Amino acid sequence: MNRELHDSLFELYIAGGLELMTIGTRGLQRELIIDLETSALTPEMGEIIRYRAVNRFEPDDEFDEWARPSKPLSKEAEQILGVKNEQLARCRSSAAVMNDFELFLGASINK
Repeated sequence: MNRELHDSLFELYIAGGLELMTIGTRGLQRELIIDLETSALTPEMGEIIRYRAVNRFEPDDEFDEWARPSKPLSKEAEQILGVKNEQLARCRSSAAVMNDFELFLGASINK
């Protein structure tokens, strides 16, 4: 790639990034960072027990909820996650939390 093309692409990148940042601070942009925790070391062996998403531009636009797993966590999983089965037993079902999480994510389409 020649230097002139490289420089012009870099300028577009910088301008676009600054524009997105400006739009985001006015609440017109919603870019979610999603973090999910599972009940096992691999997603195939476990289920999602924590649903979290935060808008990169609006930290108050956040969803964070733990869900009750269908079967208890192993002692290893409790240690890794830092949460006990007794705590998760008081949480809503995974299906209920997933439904609200989907509604939260869908709100980005309407914003």
